[in-house]
Amino acid sequence: MSTTTTLDIRLGLPADARPAAAALYWEAFSRKAGPVLDGPRRAGFVAESLVPGRVLGAWDGDRLLGVAFLQQDGAAPMDLSLRRLVREFGPVRGLWRGLLARCLASTTPDADELMIDSLAVSGAARGRGVGGALLDAVVEQARARGLRRVRLEVVDTNPRARALYERFGFRAGETVRTPYLRRLMGFGAVTTMRYDVESAPVNAG
Repeated sequence: MSTTTTLDIRLGLPADARPAAAALYWEAFSRKAGPVLDGPRRAGFVAESLVPGRVLGAWDGDRLLGVAFLQQDGAAPMDLSLRRLVREFGPVRGLWRGLLARCLASTTPDADELMIDSLAVSGAARGRGVGGALLDAVVEQARARGLRRVRLEVVDTNPRARALYERFGFRAGETVRTPYLRRLMGFGAVTTMRYDVESAPVNAG
């Protein structure tokens, strides 16, 4: 899979890169995440919510071109606890957003799975192999942790992302219909996709 010649994939997010990672996430998922995360301090709140050790970054020099947020054993890449939401948005709006966050949250991966909670690539970097390079790196992370599969969920309104995953080798599994979320969050179904790590070629680089 082709990548940009200077692309560097690293696990972990420096403190000064949190705003850039939050901006990439918001660019990709603003419609889906807006009801939970939008507000006067949106950029800062999203950046502060990130758990750096669960973020893979795709770098071209000092530019962050893409991110993959990882989840394993229920450890999420963003802290969207009810306590934080209430502190940020107040008791009533925080509680409401907490309920929505539970609808938005990915299902917990199995013990032998590494989950891609979110994958986002800068609009300016699309078509340069950034998404594929991040997927390669996620597979290598799963292999290094002794896990058998990589798992993700894709919504019905994102056919471009689903096509990328299918080209990479992910296989679609169960689809959960969510018509009650279509008006609020813009999607009406979520499909789980899995990739068998044991079938992937070992990356010698």
